This record gives sequence, structure tokens and C-alpha cells, in this order.
Amino acid sequence: MVSSRAAAPAWVRVELFGGIPWTLSMLVLTAMYLAIWRRQPSAEVLIQILGSLVGLVGAFGWVAGLDASVLAPTWLFFLILTIVGERVELARAVFSGVRLESGILGLSLLTVLMLPVQAMAPSVGYPLLGLSLGLLLLVMASHDVAKGTFRHGGLPGFMGTCMLSAYAWGLLASLIWMVAPLDSSTYWGDMALHALAVGFIMTMVIAHVCMIVPSVIRRPLPFHPLLWGAWALMQVGLLIRLLGAIRLYTPLWKAGNLLNVLGILSMMLTVVYLAARGKQVLASKRYRRRQPKDSHTELVGTLALRADLVATSATVLILVAAVVLMALRPALAVSVGATPNTGGVQDASSKSIQPTGNTRRASIRVKGMAFVPDTIAIDAGDRLVVDFRNTGDQRHDLVFANGKSTGSVPVGQSVSVDVGVLGGDTLGWCSLAGHRQMGMELKVKTKGGTTTEQIQSSARKMTSNQAPSAAKLKAQAEKSEPAKATLPPLDDQGRAGTRKYTLNVKERKEQVAAGLERTVWSFDDAGDPRDKGSRPLAQGPVLRGRVGDTFEVTIRNKGSMSHSIDFHAGPAVPQTMMRNIEPGKELLYTFTADRAGIWMYHCSSDPMSNHIANGMYGAVVVDDGTLPPVAAEYVLVQSEIYLGSNGGTADAEKVAAMTPDIMTFNGRAFQYDAHPLKLEKGQRVRIWVLDAGPNQPLSFHIVGTQFDTVWTEGRYLIGGGSGGNSADSSAGAQVLPLLPAQGGFVELKVDQPGDYSIVNHVMSLAEKGAHGILRVS
Repeated sequence: MVSSRAAAPAWVRVELFGGIPWTLSMLVLTAMYLAIWRRQPSAEVLIQILGSLVGLVGAFGWVAGLDASVLAPTWLFFLILTIVGERVELARAVFSGVRLESGILGLSLLTVLMLPVQAMAPSVGYPLLGLSLGLLLLVMASHDVAKGTFRHGGLPGFMGTCMLSAYAWGLLASLIWMVAPLDSSTYWGDMALHALAVGFIMTMVIAHVCMIVPSVIRRPLPFHPLLWGAWALMQVGLLIRLLGAIRLYTPLWKAGNLLNVLGILSMMLTVVYLAARGKQVLASKRYRRRQPKDSHTELVGTLALRADLVATSATVLILVAAVVLMALRPALAVSVGATPNTGGVQDASSKSIQPTGNTRRASIRVKGMAFVPDTIAIDAGDRLVVDFRNTGDQRHDLVFANGKSTGSVPVGQSVSVDVGVLGGDTLGWCSLAGHRQMGMELKVKTKGGTTTEQIQSSARKMTSNQAPSAAKLKAQAEKSEPAKATLPPLDDQGRAGTRKYTLNVKERKEQVAAGLERTVWSFDDAGDPRDKGSRPLAQGPVLRGRVGDTFEVTIRNKGSMSHSIDFHAGPAVPQTMMRNIEPGKELLYTFTADRAGIWMYHCSSDPMSNHIANGMYGAVVVDDGTLPPVAAEYVLVQSEIYLGSNGGTADAEKVAAMTPDIMTFNGRAFQYDAHPLKLEKGQRVRIWVLDAGPNQPLSFHIVGTQFDTVWTEGRYLIGGGSGGNSADSSAGAQVLPLLPAQGGFVELKVDQPGDYSIVNHVMSLAEKGAHGILRVS
């Protein structure tokens, strides 16, 4: 398929250039299996016929223009069923018996029936496909001779170990399909495919290489310990890929790729080396199980085979009908993570538009937060191929309304995407959070086709969750560990110096309330990671220093998209320090803190509002040595949550409309109601406050108290830093007013025990979660 895309003439559809020979080869293979069936009818041959027919249907789907992401499981199941049939044939001593063989065939048929369900309704089909595959592999593994042979030395031990590890990877893939979030662009979707293709299929090939190759080259291939190296490289590579999926860390993902490639290459080189050492022609011998059977056993076996043949034929007919239906109506085939066309966005293939046979190629690049050009004009019935080059300063993708996508494209790289034959206007956009709202849309206009003034897609109408009630938010806060609100201590003797920090950019899911999650992007303290426990994942750590200190902060991007950082606490050249950091890369950000105060830091990648709303912000507190000691000192940072889909990132349209669902202090709503800040009566407390935004103001107030000292943005509004003894000792304040990115502190003393509510006095925002308690005892 790869070579067909590269070598196909411009006037030939790439699917036909490679797909027709592929389809013919599958026809030949099926004919060969049918010839074997006529000579030796058995369940294992029937399974192999089923596998070849699945491969034939998959080849036809490719020729018909169905998307590769839809057909990938079908292509893999051609090989999986071939392996299942071969295992049953090679290990008849343990797989013998009408019931067991028919049971394996039945489970094989069940998995095949799930393939069209997966293609047309992936949210339902993938879990069912994973369940049926898991049952098939469990039955196979529980009866395979590998359970006993892996303990032996030499070839039997090698084959047994390989096969058991292959079953393990196959079962992992089935588990991922059943429970993991599957999107064609995610780590888990990729992990499932590699667990099957490399973990199960290629590992089974390695297990049988000393049997398969001699039957082809007619020379012996004696076992050699070098084969263990190929197996080990592939297993380690898959384990690293799995770790990359768990940690959402691209460098691990790429390292696993490299080891998988090296493992396959080393296997090929080892086979060539061992074959060159062979000196005798391998005598071809076939062994067939001979068991005395009475007439009743033969009758039962014959009837069972007839029933198996009927069931297999019916299953294949259903699969063929489903693929033909999808070929006639491609809108029925849905890629994982894609959504069906809505509104006026449709393919010509779902219209009565005759394909012209012409292919129109369009070059698209990025300028700022826009596609250039932002409109493509083609004739109705033309096939559109877009050559996308990311000339921007951060990662982008290009997704079309029919689900075709470039995937995430790093800066400076190019990707081509075959959008298909179009019979009407359609739309493309960047699906990264907030990018579309910044203007990254691409219009495709068709001359002579269906036109519409309502170009839209389900992405624009993304399902957003309604805000949970205050009661549910408080219940979550009660059962969760709170963020530390105490101001971190200075670890020096009052001297200016160098302060080093390491912040890891991470993208993780966080429980917001019962049954509701969100994806958080955050700056995580490498010295105190929040991967374990239930502390809020946002915000970044509070950094502490003195005036004159030099901060050296290493930012490591362990996420899947471009991020950056901007420290307000010191001057820096934006193009140098605030540049985008690609996944797997890092940046050393240095600045000198020349002025005291509480300063915001945040991701400065566009759109900033979205990156901040997803959790990428924090505070730096710089002390000038003039503040008097107090009994307690806290830091509270207000932020906003804009709920998108369950488990998803912030809703960019809500962010743009400035309508938050939830407000927080230090990353979680109402957490200091459940876990109050503490103070003893008569003692003085200083509370540093920052409004991280991105949009809403903060009118900081503590019910039942007055502030005798208020400092903000470089100056005192009340008091003078000497315990409230200002020129007018009767002066006081009821709020510290802050706009986004502004900060300051208040001081107060409370003489009576009680619970004093901490609120944003923009009361609607307090009622959404910007609320806590100062408990005085």
C-alpha cells in the first residue's frame, strides 16, 4: 500500500494501483484453501478459509476507497485467523475434539461478525470486537502446547515462550479495545494496533520461523540462540510503547518504535544467516493424526463440519454485504474518533455525483493561526488530496468533516491526506484545543456540486457537559486530598542566589465530580509530582525566591502538543524564552527577580486562554525582606474551568464567551470548605492572592473580617507592612480587587473563634466554587 501511494500515476487512484493486485492475490489464496478443504475438510482449514475471505473483503474495501483506519482491524484479522488455523493444525494433539474445534471456529466467526459493527459504530463495535477476540485467545492459550513447552530448552522452549508472550499481547489489545479511550490519534488506539501487529502476529511468526522458512526454501533452519535477541527487542519495544501510552509521553513511544523495527530487522538478518548455514535439503514430511473412530464419532464429526461450513458461509456473506454497503455509502464507515457528517458537510460519494476521475492536489501551509490559503476550489466529483506543511510555530493538524485527518504535525513537517471524492462543499479545521476558534478553518468549495451556507461539523457542536451541582463538587472535594495552600518556605539565610526548578508539562485526566472527568494540562513539579494521590492536577507549583535571585527553570514537555511558558516575575525576550517547546523537548528559562510581589506564570502558546483554562498556570512569590513575620501565610490562586466533553479538554467556545462552569481556588472548587485553612485566634495571617483567569475578576473577601493591610501590584493600598500600623490606623479594606494576572496580599487578625468564609465577592463566581473557609480556633 505504501509503495502504491508513492508509485501510482496521478491519473490512477492509488487504491486501484495497489489494491487490484492485492485483491487478486487474496483470491488465489482463497482458491488454494478451498482446494485443501476439498481434500481434507476440517475446522482448522475452515478457519483459514475464513481468514483469507476476511483478507479478500479487506482488500476490496481498500479498492472501494474505504479509509485505512476503518479497515485496519479487518486486515489484522486476516493474519490472526490464519495463525489460529495454523495453531489448531500444528497442535492437533491438544486441539482435537469436535466441541473444541467447533468452539474455536465459533469464536472466530463471532470476531468476524464484529468487524462491520466496529467499522460502522466504533463506540460499540470496538468493545464487542475486543471481547470476542479476548475469548478466542483465552481458549487458544488455555489449550496450546506452549503452556508446557516454554519450560524446555532449545527450539521447544523458544517457541513456547514466544507463543505465550504473543497471546499476552493479543489479550492486552482486546482489553484496550474494551476499556481504553480509543481515538485514531491517541496513544491507546496506536497501542492496540501495535500489540496485535507486532506483539501477537510478528511474535507468532518468530515462534514458527524455524518451521515456516524451511518449507519455503527447502533447506533446514536449525534453531540458534540469536533468535532470542529479535524476540527480546520486540518485547522491550512494546513494553516501552505501553509505558509511553500510560504516561502519554511521546519520546517513549518513539523509542519503542525504534526497538520494534530493530527487532524485526534482526529477525530477518538472523534467518538469512541461519539459512546460509543449512546444508541439507529438508525432507518434507506431513504427519496426520490417526485415531480409531467408530461410526458414531465419524457421523458426529461430519455433521459438525457441515454445520461449521454453513455458519462460516453465512458469516462471510454478512461481512461481504456490510463492506459492499459501506463501499456504496462511505458515510456509514466511521473512523475511531471521527464523527459522521452533519449539516451541509458531506462526501460526493453519498450524493448522486459522478466521479470525474481527476485528482486535485492543493498545498496548504500555516501562517500565525490560519491556513494559507483558507479556501480550495475544485470541480464536483474530483478527488481532493491536500499536501499540508506546518509552517507555524507549534503543532497543528488538519481534520476534514468526513473524518480524514493529517494527525498531529510537528513544526516544519509535511503530511498528505486524501480527502476523497467530493460532491459538495465541505470544511477542514485544526482540532487542537482552541485552534479552530482562533480562525484555523479551511473551506472547500465545489463547482457544480451541492452548495450550502451551513458548512459545519459535529466538532463545532462538540458536546459539552453541564456544570455539576455545588453539592457534587463539595462531595468530590471532601473525598480528595487538598492542594497545599501554605506558602513554601525560603531555604536560605536571606542571601540572593540561584534557584533551580524543573517543571514537567503533562496532560492527564482528573476527576471533577462523580461520573465527570476533564483532561488537565499542567506544569508538574518534578520534585513533587502529582501522578499519585488525589491532589488537584492544576495549578503549577508555587515558586519562591528573593529579590535579586536568578531563577533557572527547566521546562520538559511530556505532553502530546506544543507548549511554552511565560514568567511575569522577570524580564525575558519572548522569542527566546517563550518559544514553543515540542513534545519530548525541553527549554531552560532563566530570569532575575528584580521586584517583589506575587507574579503569574502561564503557557504562552496560542490560544493562551485555552492553555490557561486547561490548567497551565502558577505563581512565583518574590520576597524583598521587608515583610514582618506572621503566624500563618497562605497562597490562593483563582482559576476557571470550562467543561468540554466528559474526559476532554476545555470547551474553547465557552472560553471565548467567558462563561466558566466552575471556579476554583488552587485548582479545585470548594476544596477549602472541606479542608479549611487554619488559624488560632488573635494571630495574624497573611494571604497571598493571584487571579490566574483567564477571564474573570476576583474580588477577594473574607466574610466577617476586615483587612488592615492590603498590598497589590507593587504598592500598599492599606497599611504599610508594619503590622497594620499605617498613618491612619482606623483605615481598613473589605476586598482585594484583582483582574486576571494581578496579584497581591492581605493581612488580618481574627479575635473570635469560628468559620469565616473566603469568597470571590462576585457572588455568582463564589457559588461556582471560588469559596473556602478560614477556621479560627
